[in-house]
Amino acid sequence: MRYFLVFIFFGYCILFVSCKKYKPAPEAFFISSSKVAVTTATTQGSGSNKITDLFLYVNGKFQGAYPVGHLMPIVNKNSNARIDVFAGIKNNGIKDLTISWILYDKITFDTLLTSGSTISRPFTFKYNPNVTFVWQENFDNPIGFSLIKSANNSDTTFKIASAADSFEGKSAELGLTGTSYREARLESAVSYTLPKGNSNVYLELDYKCTEDFEVGVTDGVNLKGAVIVKPQANWNKIYIQLAGRINDSPVSNSYKIYFRLIKPNGTDAAHVWLDNIKLVYL
Repeated sequence: MRYFLVFIFFGYCILFVSCKKYKPAPEAFFISSSKVAVTTATTQGSGSNKITDLFLYVNGKFQGAYPVGHLMPIVNKNSNARIDVFAGIKNNGIKDLTISWILYDKITFDTLLTSGSTISRPFTFKYNPNVTFVWQENFDNPIGFSLIKSANNSDTTFKIASAADSFEGKSAELGLTGTSYREARLESAVSYTLPKGNSNVYLELDYKCTEDFEVGVTDGVNLKGAVIVKPQANWNKIYIQLAGRINDSPVSNSYKIYFRLIKPNGTDAAHVWLDNIKLVYL
């Protein structure tokens, strides 16, 4: 009998805890992103972006990261809710490495909706006003460009792309053809002083390519590759984190940005198209 009573007691405990643990959550209302865009000032260049996720905060508390276009639940118990939304991007273009992109300012609004209802609204982001734009190149300047052939590499074919291969306005094409040349490299025309110990130093660019190409920084002697960009048949956007390479030994006071293309053996031609290059930090 004693063991039976103990069994009953624990049975009631388990039932009580289980009921408490799986108590239904309060009802929520939902927000979906009908459109996501970036608007820029004249000095900030193109608004092209690849925002893939939205980081949601409700009344100052992080609620989750949701793919663009998905429903975002707001648990508000039929009371007013303060909502903060941050843009999310793929760091270095890596599919499974989504981060909150703090170089865009958050969107904040207050709303009160009946639980169970759904609204669809656009989210238009702006750059954080504290972002520094170190270098920009969109290849639309008729006077010339700030991207040049590397002095250490004469195999580069660098030209303005055809209208069919351009992204916005004019774009650049870096190419290797034939059997003689295997490597091509472009770099910024000047070196830039970039903050050390700052993780938010990035290179933004629009691109497409037929083969892998490398993006990194150079002090004129050492090449410090930051990322290998994979082939992309259609125009794509990438945010490349340069901070780690800037801080790696040997450390320099200034760096150029480079783009390096190597044509694989057995390949007749290799091409990279570039547009809207931005070197930025916060």
